[in-house]
Amino acid sequence: MSTRPWGHLRAPEQDQITDYAGSFGWQLSEEETSLYTEMVQASLAGMDAVEELPETPVPLKHTYRDPGHRASPEEDPYNAVVQFCEVRGAATGPLAGKTLGVKDCIAVAGVPMTNSGRRQPIFVPTEDAVVIERLLDAGVTVTAKTNLEDSGAGLGEGSAYGPARNPFDPSRSTGGSSSGSGAAVASGLVDLALGADEGGSVRIPAAWCGLVGMKATHGLVPSYGMSYISHTLDHIGPMTKTVLDNAVMLEIMAGHDWRDPQWVRDLPSGPFDYTCGADKGIAGLKVGILTEGLDPVGVTDDVRAAFEAGVKTLTALGAIVSEVSVPMWASGWALTSGAVAAEAYFMAKSYGAGGFAHLGRIDPQQVAVTAAQAELGGDDLPPMMKMMLLTAEHVQRHYHGLPFVKGHNLRLELRRQVDAALAEVDVLITPTTPAVAHKLLTERSGPAPFINGSRVGSAVLNTAPTDLTGHPALTVPCGTGEDELPVGLQIMGPRYAEALLYQVGFAFEAA
Repeated sequence: MSTRPWGHLRAPEQDQITDYAGSFGWQLSEEETSLYTEMVQASLAGMDAVEELPETPVPLKHTYRDPGHRASPEEDPYNAVVQFCEVRGAATGPLAGKTLGVKDCIAVAGVPMTNSGRRQPIFVPTEDAVVIERLLDAGVTVTAKTNLEDSGAGLGEGSAYGPARNPFDPSRSTGGSSSGSGAAVASGLVDLALGADEGGSVRIPAAWCGLVGMKATHGLVPSYGMSYISHTLDHIGPMTKTVLDNAVMLEIMAGHDWRDPQWVRDLPSGPFDYTCGADKGIAGLKVGILTEGLDPVGVTDDVRAAFEAGVKTLTALGAIVSEVSVPMWASGWALTSGAVAAEAYFMAKSYGAGGFAHLGRIDPQQVAVTAAQAELGGDDLPPMMKMMLLTAEHVQRHYHGLPFVKGHNLRLELRRQVDAALAEVDVLITPTTPAVAHKLLTERSGPAPFINGSRVGSAVLNTAPTDLTGHPALTVPCGTGEDELPVGLQIMGPRYAEALLYQVGFAFEAA
């Protein structure tokens, strides 16, 4: 029992209860208002007792941590890094000696996590994300927090620290929102990197930087420790130069963790073996060209030529290639826009806790800092995030969220259509993005270019659908297009078929 003469939670007065009731559209009588004031005060007394209970912290397993310093242009010519640091993992393990760049929306304890925004105060985590803990156990050393689009909303130009630049052509975007992770691996600043994918944010920068990137089945990789946008869309994924490194990273990262807010009923228990297909080849494998992933999404001639060359390679390797259809595929970005707006809205309203309709752990310090940032620096949210939140507020107030309901149900229909296509073939393929990396802006601009669909929407048309459906998707380098810029081949399969996707990736890479 508390020895304090007052509680932690202040009870509301009657005028506050009247105000709260009005926000729900209720009209309480004076007698009802008095009654509810008294009852709310009693309810808060129970919550106040909870405040007396000690918090249970998550201990750090690896304690050598140098938060480091802000990257200089000489150290980081492609602006890939927000902060160089050094966090040492185990002395031995499958990743011993490898360096890791971490998208700066994923927690590394003791190192500032900026989300590449300018909002204050800056959050300094005291807990590692689950994936960081697992990769440190495997021997990796974290050496950089990498640049990204502010709050993960954008395609390469929205960071408060300026855009990451593509090592193949510094005048070009690396894609987003895991822009710095792509540039850091491609330029050799780090051996491996982590990205986060809600609409293609691992696969787009991987494709545009000539890398391998995996968005695994939703829920396979625990998301605890990242700055969430949506518990149904968030994916953390590896970005590497080789298929082997990518598969090894996923083997380490995959599997259930008690802290994870993603609820998945059929999650495999592991252990996971994603390198087993390295020498199997793909003779006899049925590969489906997803027809809606070509003309309907505006694939350019140069990307189509590289993709068709990739199809010839798969055929030469013994794959049986045919065309298949997912009628709703080209509507995936429209559905994603609604889903992200709705879920980001409720995430923002709960200061990143994501509501309480899950049993994952919530970092109270991160919620407190996010609330302070919203109070002190809400105007500094990135334009795309502001657009989504304003859209969601309007839909909630005037249409009671019903457009989001329809979009949600159509999302389930898209998932069924992808499942049906995968009943005909083993894997589906598309170009990862319809075009190669675009030119970066060359002068200061207002918010319009950062939320313009022609700059953002077109790149995600082949990546966003699998974020909606939860199917795994791997991108591997597939030649070059205009100005010798990299093109990616996207390989998709049934839920938890990551080993099969890597098998295709190994064969394609070797050829």
